[in-house]
Amino acid sequence: MRQAFKSMLMTAALVPAFALAATAAYAAGDYKSPSASTKGTTTTTPATPHDTTSSMKSGMTTSIDQRFDRLDVNHDGKLSATEAAADPKVHSAWKKIDADNKGSVSKAEFQAHASDMR
Repeated sequence: MRQAFKSMLMTAALVPAFALAATAAYAAGDYKSPSASTKGTTTTTPATPHDTTSSMKSGMTTSIDQRFDRLDVNHDGKLSATEAAADPKVHSAWKKIDADNKGSVSKAEFQAHASDMR
């Protein structure tokens, strides 16, 4: 095969795969857009020996809070079933999260069921 054809074939296969991965990361809330001041730079924080489980729990709580805030599109402090449907993991755990069948979930209820949404 000619090299130019091989290159086009590889591009045709890889570009959609990267686009799909980026879309999935964005939908899962794993994507964070760079701010104007950090655009184009990469900053890493090295792990330190004093990192503990409590700091990991704090990070998980922050992640759960961010997920809740992202899903609460009308910003009423509650998630409806419609809002929860935007996240497949939350949607699949909805019956557990909304145990009292009110049709909405507070941030505290959402945090209490964080392990059900992993």
